[in-house]
Amino acid sequence: MKKLLTLMATSCLALGANAQSITIDHIDQTLANDYAGGCEIDVNNNGLKEIIVSGKPQWAEAPGRVYEDKDGNEVQSELQSWILKWNGSAYDKTEFPELCGLRAHIIPADFNGDGFVDLFIAGEAYDNSGVYLNDGKGNFKLDPNFKVKDLEGNVVNWYPRAADVADFNQDGLPDIVTIGWSAVDNNRQANCGVLLNQGDGTFKNVLEKGVIGNGDVDFEMALCTVRAYDLNKDGYPDILLQGNVDNADAKATTAGGVEVGRTFMALQNVGPMDDGSAAFFDMELGTGVSHQMGNGNFAVADFNNDGTPDIFVTGESPDDARPAGEWGFYPQLLIGKITKGDGNEVSYTDNTSFVARAKDIRPLNSNNVGIRAIDYNGDGFYDLFLDGWTVDMLDGSDNTQAGWFLPGSAAGLTSYTRIPGASEQGIFFFDNGVENALNYAFTGYHSDKTYFDDETAIKQGRSMVFTKNPWSVSIRPDAPTAPTAKVDANSVSLSWTPASSAMKNVTYEFYLKNKQTGKFYNNVCSFVGGERDGQRKVLREGNAYMNTALTINNLPEGTYEWGVQTVNAAFVGSTFAKGDDIVIGNGATGINNATSTKSNSVEVARYNLSGQAVTKLQKGVNLVRMSDGSVKKMIVVK
Repeated sequence: MKKLLTLMATSCLALGANAQSITIDHIDQTLANDYAGGCEIDVNNNGLKEIIVSGKPQWAEAPGRVYEDKDGNEVQSELQSWILKWNGSAYDKTEFPELCGLRAHIIPADFNGDGFVDLFIAGEAYDNSGVYLNDGKGNFKLDPNFKVKDLEGNVVNWYPRAADVADFNQDGLPDIVTIGWSAVDNNRQANCGVLLNQGDGTFKNVLEKGVIGNGDVDFEMALCTVRAYDLNKDGYPDILLQGNVDNADAKATTAGGVEVGRTFMALQNVGPMDDGSAAFFDMELGTGVSHQMGNGNFAVADFNNDGTPDIFVTGESPDDARPAGEWGFYPQLLIGKITKGDGNEVSYTDNTSFVARAKDIRPLNSNNVGIRAIDYNGDGFYDLFLDGWTVDMLDGSDNTQAGWFLPGSAAGLTSYTRIPGASEQGIFFFDNGVENALNYAFTGYHSDKTYFDDETAIKQGRSMVFTKNPWSVSIRPDAPTAPTAKVDANSVSLSWTPASSAMKNVTYEFYLKNKQTGKFYNNVCSFVGGERDGQRKVLREGNAYMNTALTINNLPEGTYEWGVQTVNAAFVGSTFAKGDDIVIGNGATGINNATSTKSNSVEVARYNLSGQAVTKLQKGVNLVRMSDGSVKKMIVVK
C-alpha cells in the first residue's frame, strides 16, 4: 500500500526549489464528469463563489440524470450537472437545472444590468443554448426574450457548441461569439457568428459569412473552443478559435495549401462598421507562427509580464507540424509584441524556451475549463495548469494521465511541477469559504500512480479531485488613479493611470451605472460600492482587458456613474476608482440606444483585406477606422 507521505514527498521533489506541494485533500466519486464544463461564479452575491460543473458521468456512483421528456416519459440522460455551494464548512451539491451538453461552455456575464451574474450556455448536442438570467438567489431561467436574428431581422435557430462573451462594438452591451454546428430537425447548419446585443434580449449575427471559414462558407466545427480577448490593445476584443472542421466541402488549409480537418484562427476586430456590422480578419497565426490544430485548447494571458497578451495553444497537429502520418499534440507559447502606431499591430514569436513546447500532452477537453491560466502561487505572474494524457512526460517518467503546473516568470513558462491531473478533464478553483483563495480541483479520468492507488482512499479512475493550495491568498491589488471621462455627443472616452504598484500583466474592469434607473449599463462582474466594493464575482480578466483607455459608443441619454478597478493575475480585484459623472445629452434617462451625432471624426487606422495595418491606401478595398469608432470602406481603383 502506498503511503500518503510518500506521495507528498514525491510531489515535493518535483517542485524543487519552491519547496511547496500541491497535495490531494479528498476525492468525490459522485462528481465523476468527463469532458466537463462549468465556471466559478458568485450566484447569490454573498461574497463566495459557487461552482457549476457539468459533463458525462462515467462511474456507477455518478449516474446521468433521470428527467421527464416533453411527453412525460422518464429518460436516462448520459449527462449530469451540479452546482456546489459553500455551507460554512463544506460544499453542498444540488443538481443544476440545465444539463448543458457535452464539453459545455458556461460563460458568466451580467446581461440585464441588475448586478447579478447571468450565464450564456452552449455545448455539444444541446438545444437549450441561450442567456440564463439569475434572480439573485442563484436560480437561473432562460430569458424568454432571447433570440438570434440574421442581418435582415429574421429569427434563426442557434445552438452553438462553444461561446464567449465580450463587447465587440464597444457600445457597452455584452455581445456573444459562437462557433460549432447543429442539426435541429435534421437541418444541419454552422453556428458561427458574432451576436451583437440589441438591448432587448435579442442578438443579431453581424459576422460576414465565411470569416470563420474558408472565405466562402462557414466552418461546421466540433471539438472546438472560442475566446474573446483584445490582443492588440486597441479597445476592440478580438477572437481566437480552434476546432475540428466537419464540413465535407470547407476544409482548413495549411500555408502550403494542404487540406486539414482542423483549424486555429485569430481574428482581428477592426471595429464597428457604418452599417452596424462588425469586421474581422484572419491574422493567419495558424499558417504562420503556429499551426492548424484542433481538438485542443488555448489560454490568453501576459505570461511574461511585458504588457502584451501572449497565447498558449495546443491541439492535434497536422502534417505541417509533424512528419507526414504522425499524430500528436503540439503545445506552443506565442509571445505577443505590439508595434505602436496606426492600428496597434500585434505580432507573435514562437517561444522555443517554453518548457512544454511540442510535447505530446493531450488535455482532450476543448472548452473554457480545459486549460487554465491564473496566478496560483501568489507571485503576480500568470501560471498555467496543463492536464492531460501525457505521451511525452516532462519529467521523463512513463506516460500517464498527468497534471503539470507551469509557474510564470519574466521569461515566460520555463519550468514545471508535476501535480495530480487527468485527461478528458475540467479544471476548477474552489475558495473553500475564504475570500480570494484558490484551491485547484479537477474532474476527469486519472490514473497517475504517483498520486492515485486503488489500495488507498485516493483511487484511480473518474472522480472530482480536490487539492490544497500551499501558497498564501493573493494580495489585493491597488486601484488605478486619475479616472477621466471625455464626452463627445453619444460617445464617452474613458482613461485611467495604472497604480504605481501594478504589474504590467494586470487587466481592468469598468462599470457604467445609470443614476436614474440604478441599472448597470455594461457587463460588470464585481461588487460596486459597499463593504465588498471591487470584489470579483467570477474568475475572469477585467472587461477592459489590458487597456487603460477605451471609448464607449452610442450611449443612450442619461447620467452615468462610472469607475474602474485593477484585476490581477489571480483575478482578484481592487476597489473601484470612481470618476466624475458622465452626462449624455440632457441627462434624461434613455430607453433605446441613440444614434451617434459625432463630429470632427478623423482617420486613426487603415487596414488591408488581410487585416493588417497599412500606412497608405492600397488598390482594391480598404478599411479605415475613424476616431469616432466607426469603420468606413474605401475603394481605390488605380
